[in-house]
Amino acid sequence: MFTTQSLALALGVLLLFLLHRFLPNRKAFFLFVLMLAAAGVFAWLHPWETPTTTSPEARAHLAQQQTIVSDWFKDYQGLVEQLDHNWQQYHRILSDFDEDIIGIEAAYARLRQLEPQAARVAATFDQMDPPIELDDASYDIVTAMIFKTRAYANAQLRTIQRTAAAADPEHLLSNLQEEQSRHLRDVMITESPAGLFTAEDIKALRESVALPE
Repeated sequence: MFTTQSLALALGVLLLFLLHRFLPNRKAFFLFVLMLAAAGVFAWLHPWETPTTTSPEARAHLAQQQTIVSDWFKDYQGLVEQLDHNWQQYHRILSDFDEDIIGIEAAYARLRQLEPQAARVAATFDQMDPPIELDDASYDIVTAMIFKTRAYANAQLRTIQRTAAAADPEHLLSNLQEEQSRHLRDVMITESPAGLFTAEDIKALRESVALPE
């Protein structure tokens, strides 16, 4: 089967032959050859594309997939916001203690109060599964996001738990506020998760259910 490019090339050769035979002005002939060659190069580098069409069935299926992704992402985003809230509370406690706004007893109590909140979010991610109705590509992306966020949530929980244990007034190694604060900061630096980076996953998930342009 002939392609558009091969047919254009054949027509170009035929046209050159006819022009060479019947065009008396050689300068005009060579100028035309150069213009034809430039047009040929452009056409070769920018081939015509046949616009793709999406069937009504395919559009309906993608619309269904978009709804599933949207519903799942709404729940996921709500949990991520809880993770962020808990993490802000954790750093606020350490900051207040570091600035001597609260004492070690208050810092310990607030960390212990924060533990069950972090534990609930981590447990929710431990039990979360991707929607089984998703197509394979979207299912794999959602699975990766859940695994990534699950690891982050559990690391956050461990950090809060170990910082609370380090702030226990009955087990402090020093009575000096400055040394106590330094110790809690060391635990925070050692145990804190690196971060939760899902921007590329979210972008890929949106593209996986987008309608073709």
